[in-house]
Amino acid sequence: MKVAENKSTKRQDTTILDVLFSSFKSNDLPIIDIMPYKRVTKEGFLVDKQNEYQAYLRVKTNDLVSMNNSDLNRMISQLTSICRVYTEPFKILSMTNSTETSKQQLFWKSRINKYRRVLMADNVPESEITRHEVMLRLAVDNLRRVTWVEDNLTELTFFIVVYGKNQKELELRVRDMTRLGGKQYDLQLVNRDNIENILIRLNNMNTEV
Repeated sequence: MKVAENKSTKRQDTTILDVLFSSFKSNDLPIIDIMPYKRVTKEGFLVDKQNEYQAYLRVKTNDLVSMNNSDLNRMISQLTSICRVYTEPFKILSMTNSTETSKQQLFWKSRINKYRRVLMADNVPESEITRHEVMLRLAVDNLRRVTWVEDNLTELTFFIVVYGKNQKELELRVRDMTRLGGKQYDLQLVNRDNIENILIRLNNMNTEV
């Protein structure tokens, strides 16, 4: 009797442990089976498993906190106009990304090279040497600043997603939405490389891209 009771107790313990640890087992599907997309075209359009198309349009980053009331009202009115005029489905996404300062870095690097060439040239007047030394120090300082911003600060980025049954229809929707966005939103189609980063971030919210 004791042997039978011990076996029964072990079976009960095993069953309880299986239930407790079942939530920790690797039962998740591969990410390729979860993501509803088949491919990305060279234009940056997403094709889902129903063979319908999507495009991500990046909204120009604006500092709404420091914006005056007139400019802020224009931004609000522009979004209201989009919602009224654009009758097809669309979606607005927000995402926190690292601040992009590559253009500013290239600008200040080119300035630094320009000022250094002047300082290394022959027969440069003393006044020009002094002036270019000051400008070189400022350019180096500005390059350091924009590099620090990209490495340490983040920005809230918005995207507008538009849909189409095929590529031709989606291209028309992209043109319509871009036109409606105007200068206030300056909508830009996200390219293939960046759209892949966005999808990775959307499906792995704790992953830095």
